[in-house]
Amino acid sequence: MFKLGTYLLPLPHLKEGYLTATPAGNTIAPHSEWKRTEFFLNHEALQQVIKVEAKQVSRSLSGRVVDVGNTGIKAIRVDIPDIISVSACADLTLPPGAGLCINTKSGSVFLVADSWESVDGWLDAIRLVYTIHARGKTDVLAGIIAT
Repeated sequence: MFKLGTYLLPLPHLKEGYLTATPAGNTIAPHSEWKRTEFFLNHEALQQVIKVEAKQVSRSLSGRVVDVGNTGIKAIRVDIPDIISVSACADLTLPPGAGLCINTKSGSVFLVADSWESVDGWLDAIRLVYTIHARGKTDVLAGIIAT
């Protein structure tokens, strides 16, 4: 039963979950280099979450926390205004799973979900955010998911 005031969204995001992707910037990586990582969708972008391992953070002599990790790690980010189209795809060049293709102004981004139901959820969420953006109501969505 739905209770008034209960949020069903994974706030502060509209959607979050795991997708399999190539390393950022390498669209032709072999299947062995594709990794299953966490993504989130908000009013601005679909963004890959890059987690820094605890061993990569240490304390300096002064006691301050210093990041000694690889700062060159890039995350996949698809800005909502750059999206041209989004669709499910089944392609033999993708790793096994349910394919998701996002065509952007700068090229295509291919991701793989665990199931076709998961792809449908991502498609619906991306299309919703894009439609809200196209109608100039991004600030309204930002206010809803940021609370």
